Amino acid sequence: MFENFSKVFYFGVDDNTPNSEIRKFVFLNIILLITSFFLVVFGVYNFVLTHHYQVAWVDLLAFVIFLYALYTVERDRSLKQAALIVSINSFFLLLALVYFIQGAEFTLVWVLFFPIIAIFINGSKKGLIFSLVFYLFVFYIAYNGIGVWLDGSWDCASFARFVAANCAMLFITYFFEHSFEAAQRELAKNRTMQQQYISALKEASITDPLTQLYNRRHLDTMFHEKFLKAKENNSYFAFFILDIDHFKDYNDNYGHIAGDTALKEVADVLQELMRREADSVFRLGGEEFAGILMADSEEKITHVVESIRSTIEALAIEHCKSKFGCITVSIGVCIIHNFQEENLDKMYKVADSALYEAKTEGRNQIRIVKISTL
Repeated sequence: MFENFSKVFYFGVDDNTPNSEIRKFVFLNIILLITSFFLVVFGVYNFVLTHHYQVAWVDLLAFVIFLYALYTVERDRSLKQAALIVSINSFFLLLALVYFIQGAEFTLVWVLFFPIIAIFINGSKKGLIFSLVFYLFVFYIAYNGIGVWLDGSWDCASFARFVAANCAMLFITYFFEHSFEAAQRELAKNRTMQQQYISALKEASITDPLTQLYNRRHLDTMFHEKFLKAKENNSYFAFFILDIDHFKDYNDNYGHIAGDTALKEVADVLQELMRREADSVFRLGGEEFAGILMADSEEKITHVVESIRSTIEALAIEHCKSKFGCITVSIGVCIIHNFQEENLDKMYKVADSALYEAKTEGRNQIRIVKISTL
C-alpha cells in the first residue's frame, strides 16, 4: 500500500527523465499534495469558523490551481510548466494571505516557505528572481502595516525581524541550491569524462595502434554480427586474408620506419575501398590484414577485392626486392551463400589456403574459393 502511495511522488518521472530533474519532480509533487491538503483544511476553517470569506475563496482557488498543476505534471511531464504554475500560484496565494490577514494567526510564517518552493523547483537563478520580486511586494505591504497590524503592535522592530528572517531564509536556500547545482554539474562533467575515458579504452582495446584498423581481437565480434546480417538479408558473405608480398625483404632493405609507412598506406586503401556499413577490415598482425564483405552477388565481391589489389599496386611504393618493382599484395577469399552454420575458423582456413595458392602462383593476385556451406 505504501509503495503504491509513494508512486504519487514520482508523477511526471519516466525512464527518460534526467537525474537532475527527478529530485525536482519529487519535491514538486510533495509540495502539491501537502499544500493542496492544507488549502482544503484552511479553506473550510476560514469559511466556517473564522468567516474570513475572502481568504477562504483564495484558499479554494489556489487548491484548484494546484490540482491542475498536479494534473499537468502527470499529463505533460513538463517540469518547467508545472513549476511555473506552482510558483505563480504560491506567489499570489501568500501575497493575499499577507494582505488580508495582516500578520494575524501566524500567517507571516508561511512567507518563509516561498523561497524554498521557488528555488527548489525552478533552480537557484530563476527561483531567486521569483523570490526577490515576491519579497519586494511582501515587504512593501508589511512596511505599510507598521502601527496598524495586530492592533498596532506591529512596529518597526517587528518589521525588521520579519525582513531579517526572510532574507536569511532566502540566503540559505539560494546558496544551498546553488552549491547543489554546482556539485551536480561537476558530477555530470566527471561522469562524461569517465564515459569518454571508458570509450577510449574500449576503442583502444579493439584498434590496431599503427593503422587504426580493427585488430584481431575484434574480428570474432564483428564476424558474428556481419554473419547474422548477411543471413538476414540472404547476401553473399565473404572473408578474405591479405598479405603484403615479400614484406620482410622490404623491411630489411628499407627499414622498419618505411615499413610502418607502407602498412599505413595499405590500411588507408582498405579503409577507402571498404567504407560501406556492410564492410569491415582488420589488421591481423605483421603484414597480414583481413576483411569481411557482403554483397548481392559474387561478382561484386570479386570486383571489390580486385580493386583493393590493383589500387595498392597503383600506389607504386618502391620495392626493389620484388619482381614487380613495387609493393603488391596477395589475397585469399572465401565466399558463402548458404548460412547453415557460423564458423569463422573454417572460413579463415579456406581463405588462408586460397592466399597460399595466390602466393605460390606468383603473388600479386587474388584467389577466390566459394564453398556451399559451413
